[in-house]
This record gives sequence, structure tokens and C-alpha cells, in this order.
Amino acid sequence: MVKTMNLNILRIDGGTQSRQEINQETVGDYAEQIIAGAEFPPVTAFFDGVEYYLADGFHRYFATKKAGKASINAEIVNGTLRDAVLYSCGVNSLHGLRRTNADKRKAVMTMLDDLEWQDWSNSEIARQCNVSSPFVASLRVTEAPVVKMTRNGKTITYKKPEKEVAEDQEKTIINVYDQEKEAIDHLSQENDQLKTRLALKAMDATEEEKDMARAKIADLNEEIKLLKIELSSVKVSRDAFQRENNELKKQIKAMQRATTA
Repeated sequence: MVKTMNLNILRIDGGTQSRQEINQETVGDYAEQIIAGAEFPPVTAFFDGVEYYLADGFHRYFATKKAGKASINAEIVNGTLRDAVLYSCGVNSLHGLRRTNADKRKAVMTMLDDLEWQDWSNSEIARQCNVSSPFVASLRVTEAPVVKMTRNGKTITYKKPEKEVAEDQEKTIINVYDQEKEAIDHLSQENDQLKTRLALKAMDATEEEKDMARAKIADLNEEIKLLKIELSSVKVSRDAFQRENNELKKQIKAMQRATTA
């Protein structure tokens, strides 16, 4: 279903941008064409019942904004944010600005860094990202702590010392912890979105009014996110202050003992 969407309603912060970076020259070129009256194909957005996540068409999105337009045509697909991220890994392979190797690498690494998708076969990840299986295999991290180096035309196999292996294992544990924490945060976010979706469904309002409500909720969620960041910063500053305070107390006690001795 193609729908005219307000640009401010489309979410672009959900990790669905599969390119390494936005090409500003392409954005400018598209914007000039839009101002001249050119019509581009609709972008693709996934709707989870609450939010619309842009999954394909970021250059068209930013060009439309640069052209001073408030809305854009979008092909709406029902699905979760996770569905949108997975879909985004394979876009731009046959249309739009040609993908660079960095773009392809980012798409593949998005899947290899995921707790579920990393267990998929190289061929399945390659199919999803529209790349070759050898390309995926070259990016997949092997478990063997061995490094191959080329010196004077000869390949030398170098086994990492136990200390380096232990450091690698520690990094892996930290990485898994971060991924698990990210997964928990994602589930919490989906739970909040489900509550919002149910609330919007129960509203006795038109679709336009519901879209306005979604936009307002999105703004409030963004404010909450910023407040959480500020709170985290305050906690860090507080902890640092407490450590300095404790250190000063120790120094004062040491000076008191020295003067009474």
C-alpha cells in the first residue's frame, strides 16, 4: 500500500540505514530533480502498529527534505523494527545509488553482529544481503586464535600467545554481554510500543488524528531518551565526585594521623 507520509512521522533512527554513509552529492542531485518536478519511486517503510520505520530510500528522504517538501510517498509494509532492519540489509543492490564495498560490509556485519542472524549460514546471509558467500565468509570471525601473515612471499602461521587469546576471550564476553543488553533494551522498547499500539487502537479518532498522536508520542519518546542520557551523565559525574570526595577524606585522615604522631 502506497501512502503519502509526513516526513516527521518516518523514523530514521532505528538502525535501518544500511549504507556506510549518506552521499550528499546524490542528495543534492535528487533534490534539484524534485524541485524541477521529477517524481521518484516511493520509499519503503515498515509499520509496527505505532511507528513507521524507513527501510529503503534514505537518499530520497533527505532529498525531499532538502527540496523543502513536507511529505513523501511511501510503500507501507506491516512488520516490526527487526523486520525493517533485516529488509534494509539487502536493499540498493539493484536500484538507486550503487552500493560500495563498505555498504555491503556494513549490511553483512549487521547480521553477523546479531545474536540470532549470526547463526545463519554464509549462503543465507549472502542471499539476504545480496552479496556473495565468500564475501560473508571473509567477514565472519573464526574461533581459532591464529593469524596468517605474508612475509617475503611466504605465508607464516602465527598462533597468538595465551595472554592475547585471553584478552580476545574477554572482549568476546563483553561483546556478548553488550548484545544481550541490547536485546533486552529492544524487547523493552517493543513492549512499550505494544502498549502504545493498543492505546491508539482503542482511540475513537480518525487516522489523521491517530497519525498526529503517533507523532506526538514519538516526540515525547525522544525527549525521554534525551533525559535518560542526561541522567546517565549526571550519575557519572556524581560517581566521579564521590570518588574524589572519598580520596580527599583519606588524605585528611592521613594528615591528621601525621600531626598527632
